Amino acid sequence: MMALLRKYKLLIALTLIIAVTVVAFISIQRANNAVRAEARARFFEQYNRQQFLVAEMASHSIGEMFATFHRNLDLVVSLFEGKEVDLQRAREVKGSLNKIFGSLVNTSVIELVVFDGKGTAVAIEPHDPYTLGRNYAWRDYYVWAREKGQPGRMYVSPFMRMEGGQHRGYKELIVAEGIYGPRGEFRGVAICVLNFYELARTYILSVHIGKHGHAWLTDSSNKTILVDSNGRVAGKTFEEALLLKWPRLYNLLLSAEDGKPGSGWYEYEDPVDPRLKVRKLVSYHPIHLDNCLWTLGVTTPEREVEALLSPFLERQEAISTTLLVTILGSATLLLALLFNWNRVLSTQVWLHTRALSDAHSRLESTFDELLVAKKAAAVGHLALGLAHEIRNPLSAIQMNMQMIRKKIEPSGVLSENFSIVDGEIRRLNNLLKDVLDFARSRPLRLETVDLEEIVNRLLQLISQRLAERQIQTDLQLESHVALVCDPAQIHQVLLNLTLNAIEAMDEIKIGRRLGITIYRKDNQAVILVSNTGSGIPKDKCEQLFDPFYTTKISGGGLGLSILQTIVLHHGGSVAVESEPGQGATFRVVLPINGPTGSGEVLQ
Repeated sequence: MMALLRKYKLLIALTLIIAVTVVAFISIQRANNAVRAEARARFFEQYNRQQFLVAEMASHSIGEMFATFHRNLDLVVSLFEGKEVDLQRAREVKGSLNKIFGSLVNTSVIELVVFDGKGTAVAIEPHDPYTLGRNYAWRDYYVWAREKGQPGRMYVSPFMRMEGGQHRGYKELIVAEGIYGPRGEFRGVAICVLNFYELARTYILSVHIGKHGHAWLTDSSNKTILVDSNGRVAGKTFEEALLLKWPRLYNLLLSAEDGKPGSGWYEYEDPVDPRLKVRKLVSYHPIHLDNCLWTLGVTTPEREVEALLSPFLERQEAISTTLLVTILGSATLLLALLFNWNRVLSTQVWLHTRALSDAHSRLESTFDELLVAKKAAAVGHLALGLAHEIRNPLSAIQMNMQMIRKKIEPSGVLSENFSIVDGEIRRLNNLLKDVLDFARSRPLRLETVDLEEIVNRLLQLISQRLAERQIQTDLQLESHVALVCDPAQIHQVLLNLTLNAIEAMDEIKIGRRLGITIYRKDNQAVILVSNTGSGIPKDKCEQLFDPFYTTKISGGGLGLSILQTIVLHHGGSVAVESEPGQGATFRVVLPINGPTGSGEVLQ
């Protein structure tokens, strides 16, 4: 009986162990599968977010490029305002057309053409005898400008292949703007011819994620594929290329016609073997042009994303196997390992999410700097041309005024009038000097200098002005902050900030204090220039660095724009903090070791 009882106890114990093992195995497998599915979903979601950021950046770049084309077409149209669009006027403005085309030389623009009211080409840069004098009234952009266009509106043509001229066979786009009279009557068309291969190479084909991750571009308005997801310049319609063989991608592109960004997946030909299918993850972003909608997508084969995730899943599988082996020995140890595994998973997901968040922040910062640089470059090109066009006739006016003044020897009111004209000419010359300083940034001559020495020289320079206006100085200068920079340009930055601070305190009677603080933080030098003036409204702070914007009664509004350009060339940043009635503080941050690749340090 005792032997039989022991036998049954052993059988019961073995049964319980087997039952616990089976239940634990099933529970762990279910939990394992659920966690794998959640980890996979989270990873794919984060990866698509990263693709979306790339698509958004590329879309903004293309949008800025077409905005540049629009501004230059506005300049061309302005050359014919109030004038007939004909060969004679085209010869008169040929120099200006050449300058406008020159400002576009680093873009995908290959021709700048002007047509008269009958569709005949009267001007072309660069010169092309084949096109000049030919009639293009049948072209869609010409018909649009004549029948539907309005002053200031831009037209982007569908994708096309050039049939004649020196660009025969090129795949191109046309960007056009109509020329109209004072009552809105049609007088002609100005166009930029874009090399689509160059545009695609710069903004689409250059986008790569992983080994086979590419960008694609579609014309959603005309339902045309411009660049496909394997990096080929296409030109087929959605129906021709996708409807029968790739219906999911066809429906995804149709859904993008609402002009909203999105993410998803579709099946397409395998980039390794086009005979096979592969599932791809995609994120897309709209590009809103004046008359049409484009959609830019960034896509990666799902297997590449799986390959990035597989090391983590392999580690997770090893942990699960270990749990299954150890569960027979100790349920407590099993629970501890499960808890530890869950903590490791959460930590890795958190670390990955934080890394993506940091990457997003860096992309946003880089995009803001690119916007500032593009804005400065565009204004600089325009300002340089206008300054040269104004300076020569202004010099002639000044010289003739001096000759007239010597000849007639005016007196009384007439002499005062001459003095007023002289003063205005000098003021315009000073404004033109500021414009040229803004448009022509000087190369950096880098040296290693002590910021404290620059500040001391600056205070000696403005000491008399500080004394006259009864302004006290608060200095907090950390010793031996050595900075690789162009001393002359950094001196100009500090001089500009201190003079602005002095002028900002003109309206207050007591408590005038100028503060200058310098300290080192990590690998950066931080310079703070503060004043106790009346402050700057918050809605004005963001505009302070825009070219030609000023809050002063006098001045051209270029001082802070030039200052910002100098700081950006040094690889730094500048910002302002202010509250009305509490003064303002300008913060300049510069890299201690100088701008990367900007030049050599002078010995």
